[in-house]
Amino acid sequence: MPGTRNTTVGAVGGGDLAAAANIIADTARELAAWSRQIPGAIQVTVSGNTAEISSDAPPAYPAETRARHPLFGDREHWYGPPGAPFLGPAADARAGAAMARYARKIDRMCRKAGFG
Repeated sequence: MPGTRNTTVGAVGGGDLAAAANIIADTARELAAWSRQIPGAIQVTVSGNTAEISSDAPPAYPAETRARHPLFGDREHWYGPPGAPFLGPAADARAGAAMARYARKIDRMCRKAGFG
């Protein structure tokens, strides 16, 4: 049609982006099974074309960043973080699957526009 343009603007994000991010979040929950708090606190938030996977559980930050701390301020005795990183390794392991999931939306958009 004259005067019309096919674009992805306004078509990004949504349920497909959340589904793709949840692939990574589900793996992070599995990797954080050593914690009673972290798996239930992992959440996916989608805003526009950005998905954020986060956890606000207290042991999440020290586990993910490997932060060490003194016990009750005693700087002669430092303690390591709990558990193991879970968000970074989940993203590394499942980024391909998440991208493949989101690519299905792009395929649908292209077919709808008459391509393929």
